[in-house]
Amino acid sequence: MTPLRIPLSGISVVVCAAIAGLAPAHGEEPSEDIAETIAEAAQICRAVGGKPDTAAVLRGEDLNGDSHSDFTADFAKLNCDGAANPLCNENGCTLHLYFSDGEGSWDLVFEDFVKSYKFSSSGAARTMHVTTSGVPCNKPADETCAYNYRLDKDAVVPVR
Repeated sequence: MTPLRIPLSGISVVVCAAIAGLAPAHGEEPSEDIAETIAEAAQICRAVGGKPDTAAVLRGEDLNGDSHSDFTADFAKLNCDGAANPLCNENGCTLHLYFSDGEGSWDLVFEDFVKSYKFSSSGAARTMHVTTSGVPCNKPADETCAYNYRLDKDAVVPVR
């Protein structure tokens, strides 16, 4: 299933509402670009007949150890009451990581369909562990692949 694409024009009211409703754990407000992405997910949910609740999608925390709030947008946590979550399919759900540039903006540094993920750290090193469907590693879709990524200051780097 391919996610439905809805143009962003005409949803500025939704964006403003999304910004007002997105207060992550560390209190830093997301940028307008991040809020637009969350608002677009809500709009897609409405387009497929659902009633969206995006409150749990966005989480703010320092993921890469640079003392700035970064954001995780976990679209598995989009509640699309009355319809299937349009940002999930048999391969998993969309996950975005945004790293702060330290000046009030965030860069999208990771985007993929994942079945699960978790973060760990050892000393200053921070790692993201991701499980996907088997497709990316040439296995049947019902099997899984495991990937590890190092969370650098401005990039997510695959670890071999």
